[in-house]
Amino acid sequence: MFAQRTLMAAMAVLSIGLAVPATAQAFPDGDIQFVVPFSPGGGTDIASRVLTERIAAQKGWNFVIENRPGAGGNIGIAQVARANAKGQVLGMGQTSNLAINPTLYDDIPYDALKDFTPIALVSSQPMVIAVAAGAPYESFGDLVEAARANPATITMSTPGAGTVSHLAMEQFSQMADVEFVHIPYPGATQAITDAIGGHIDFAASSLPSALSHIRSGSLRALAVTSAERNFALPDVPTIAEAGYAGFDAGDWKAVVGPAGLPQAVVASVNAAVNDALTDARLQDAFAAEGSTTGGGTPEDLAALMEAEFNRWAQIVSASGATTE
Repeated sequence: MFAQRTLMAAMAVLSIGLAVPATAQAFPDGDIQFVVPFSPGGGTDIASRVLTERIAAQKGWNFVIENRPGAGGNIGIAQVARANAKGQVLGMGQTSNLAINPTLYDDIPYDALKDFTPIALVSSQPMVIAVAAGAPYESFGDLVEAARANPATITMSTPGAGTVSHLAMEQFSQMADVEFVHIPYPGATQAITDAIGGHIDFAASSLPSALSHIRSGSLRALAVTSAERNFALPDVPTIAEAGYAGFDAGDWKAVVGPAGLPQAVVASVNAAVNDALTDARLQDAFAAEGSTTGGGTPEDLAALMEAEFNRWAQIVSASGATTE
């Protein structure tokens, strides 16, 4: 009887083992290719390297950074969209290529809301409105009043047509019914240099690009575009505080993968990103450029991406901005 019971128990264990599916392949299966859709040394590249270095240190994963600049970030993020949905190719999306460019560009090689798996928000930062140290404008209100009193004369530099800086100010112009003369530059450096030199009345810039010049005293910050003041410039008011309630515009970065990533992979990468964002060294690196660390669930990011896509589509269409 004992032998019979033992045999039956052994058969039951065997049947259970046969019923359990094979263990899923561990993630990651080798190197993770991380696509940065902009050139080395820029804000997106630096944030991507800081983030992946911290994840690598915490998780032991090996990342290979691939910079694929071009077309306002479209080329690199399109590469992520075309990748196999296994999690071995991830990328850094942001306001430009996931929210603005789908309306700005006539022919874009991806669907921003369907071709990606949202994973985790990484960081966000406002734009800053800044003038030369010797400029006559003491406040953002002064700048707006000058534009009203002298239509089509107050010049504004940005890193280029269709950038977040440009379109944030287009949003303001529509809201306040005021006109600035937009002078687009091929990048932030010259746009800020000409503002410092007084050749342009003011610069609309990402905070990381302008912050060192503000701290050195060569630029004077008049306002930030976020709903709340930025911790890096606590004495600089928001545009909303200047009398334009509800104004809020900024840039954000987020880790995304191709559509259809397995839920286990999404959960694993999301947890890794959230853990890395609590690291003191990463937070210090982000704080140094005025960026707020992100975090949250994939669902949080999906909701943000859809809301930003819809909001910026309206701004781009109303502004008439083009890539020409």
